[in-house]
Amino acid sequence: MNVAVSTLVRQGARPTLSRQMVGRVASRLRVALRALGRSRSSASLVFTGDPEIRALNARYRKMDRATDVLSFHMQELGGETDPAGQGVFLGDIVISVETARRRAPQGRLLPELERLAVHGLCHLFGHDHQRPGEAKVMFALERRLLRLPLGPAVKPGGKRPAAARAAARR
Repeated sequence: MNVAVSTLVRQGARPTLSRQMVGRVASRLRVALRALGRSRSSASLVFTGDPEIRALNARYRKMDRATDVLSFHMQELGGETDPAGQGVFLGDIVISVETARRRAPQGRLLPELERLAVHGLCHLFGHDHQRPGEAKVMFALERRLLRLPLGPAVKPGGKRPAAARAAARR
């Protein structure tokens, strides 16, 4: 079963992102959802720029500054094992590509975008990092999900091998 992750690239992110990068980040979320036993759940991934995420951050968190990622859950969940999170639309993950690029270690944007997407997914499941105990649990889950292989269908550059493309056309 194919996990549904919809993507939207807003104007502020278009000059920076390729289709392959967007596909790779969406693939990371699909793999994470499958690993959590949420293959029937879905989420949306929005890539934007600093002005839009700053406006969202000011409106919903009362913080008038750009941030790297915001999550908007559709329902409050008590962790990734909460049965209410099975087979539902979990919510939106909004990433500022501008902030991600500035904060990316050694300028490696793609791994930073993957990390932010998984970080946002953890928030959709109700995790937080405001207190040390909560942060420990959330960041351990984040690290575990980021270590998962994307599988043979996606190469590190975000392209599927020719054999996988041919099989998908059949």
